[in-house]
Amino acid sequence: VHLEDVIGSIRHFVLKALSPNDDTAADEGVQVFNLGGSTRVSRYELATFVATHLNTDSTAVNGVNRPKEGGGVPSPPDISMNVDKLARELGKKLDGVKEIVETTFG
Repeated sequence: VHLEDVIGSIRHFVLKALSPNDDTAADEGVQVFNLGGSTRVSRYELATFVATHLNTDSTAVNGVNRPKEGGGVPSPPDISMNVDKLARELGKKLDGVKEIVETTFG
């Protein structure tokens, strides 16, 4: 996720909650919005993408298979989120991994 998207999302919802002219927040009730990048990518793919972007040896990135049971903190293998609802709410496309890496690393 890009920091500008996080800040923009927080700003949007704070302003919406504080707006005296916007009754939609009360009408819609509690909602859940996923905040992340718009590109589904594994941690390994992200590390490889960053290494390639920085013109470094991506063979130093080691992918490992997660154990099916045990082996640390339980976590699903796929932690991607659908951000379409948030993008519609904000009225903008959220950055993908390519834009985030290029902006972050130049």
